[in-house]
Amino acid sequence: MQYRVLITLVVCAISSFLTFAQTNADIVGQWHNTEKDVVITLFEDGQTVSGKIAWMKFPNDKNGSPKTDSLNSNEKLRNREIMGMIMMSSFSHIAGKVWDNGSLYDYKKGKTYTGMITLKDSNTLDLRRYSSFSFLGSSSTWIRNLDEDLSAGTSMIENKNLLVQLRKDLTAVIQKIENVSLKPAKEIIEKIEKEHLLVQLKEDLKRIVDKIEKAEH
Repeated sequence: MQYRVLITLVVCAISSFLTFAQTNADIVGQWHNTEKDVVITLFEDGQTVSGKIAWMKFPNDKNGSPKTDSLNSNEKLRNREIMGMIMMSSFSHIAGKVWDNGSLYDYKKGKTYTGMITLKDSNTLDLRRYSSFSFLGSSSTWIRNLDEDLSAGTSMIENKNLLVQLRKDLTAVIQKIENVSLKPAKEIIEKIEKEHLLVQLKEDLKRIVDKIEKAEH
């Protein structure tokens, strides 16, 4: 009799785990936010669901550099890039089609909220953010991203963004060389020695090579 009870408990535990995993899988994937200027990848993180920014319509600032988390209340995080940022974490399946008690960071305001996800259908979810009580918060509708390129890992868009940044880096290197080459030989040598240009160029080129190698892996 004891063995039957034990077996029953084990079967129930396994069934519960499988049900939980399948439920989490319902929201895992890539989603467009309401404004459709960002795609967020929701993924299983242990027993909860987290989300990171996988694509941005405008990933760079007016200077062509990747946008950073400049509004973050934590000064140490203001230089981190928004692309790839974990902006959602710890969303726990509560019941049915609801995940609650998650942490939701809004980089556009630099604020963190409590988040709740309600799955409306297989391709639509409601994301509610609130500070104290859920009924006092605000909601937005997200649509599942069905773009095959993005679903495959946003490689095409990430590579495009990388090329933009590499073009900017190479332009800066070329400008340094041009600024030196237009001067008389004596001035060139003095400028190189005074401003340590060879060291700077070596570091700039190494940084560019590192970006290319990172993109290849």
